[in-house]
Formats: sequence, C-alpha cells, structure tokens
Amino acid sequence: MTLVKATSNEAAEQGTNGTAEDPVQETVRLLLESRFRLTNHNERRRFERHPFPYLIRLVPVGENDCTPSGEPIVVVGKQLSEQGLDFYHSQPIPFRRAIASLQTRSGQWLSFLVELTWCRFTEHGWYDNGGRFLQVVEFE
Repeated sequence: MTLVKATSNEAAEQGTNGTAEDPVQETVRLLLESRFRLTNHNERRRFERHPFPYLIRLVPVGENDCTPSGEPIVVVGKQLSEQGLDFYHSQPIPFRRAIASLQTRSGQWLSFLVELTWCRFTEHGWYDNGGRFLQVVEFE
C-alpha cells in the first residue's frame, strides 16, 4: 500500500472552525450518509457522534505523515463524527499518527490521516482509543 495523494485541508491548517467546504468533514459526511439516515437534531457536542460498528484499517505513517511505516492493523469502530473517531482494539496502539481507511456501504474506501489523541483500558480487557481527522488522503 502506498499513499497516492494528500488533499489539502486549509481550514485545519489555518486553525479555523470547520465549514461545509472542509474536505475532511465533507468526506466523513459522505461516509455517514452511506451508512445512516442523518438527522439535524441538536446535541451538546460541536459535532454529532454516530455509531460506527464497522472494521477500520489503520496504517501507521512515518514522520512525514505520508509514508506507511508499519503493518496495517484492523480495529473495531465505535463512533464517528465529522471531527474524528473512536474505536476498540485488543492491544495498545503503539503509534500516534496513521491512515484510517473506512468503507462505505457501497464498498468504497475513504481514508484520512488521523492523530490518535487518547487511549483507555476498558473493564473488558480492550483498549478504547480515539483521535481527530487531520486531512483526507487517497490511499491504495
């Protein structure tokens, strides 16, 4: 697997709040719309969370955030928002940045550069992990 192209995410680079033009948010919305009927109800969080009980492929990346630097692992999705995701894995994740690839209902793979920002051990012996989307990437 190789990274083909990273899509610029000017909103994230400039530190502005997300807008409809944000490529990460647009791509996540495409993924969510392929799986769920989205509603516009208010929630206390800035971005609504949606259940995402599907497998996610994580590939660690090197310091340049573009080159895969290890073997992919498969994790079990928990929730997804336009800002990030959380998931379960049976082992601690030994890297902080990765390409997360998620599959739409039609089988299309959508990939994001993610920064893993937290991890906690659950009472059932699994690790609950989460992070934020940094940019959309095209990944083979």
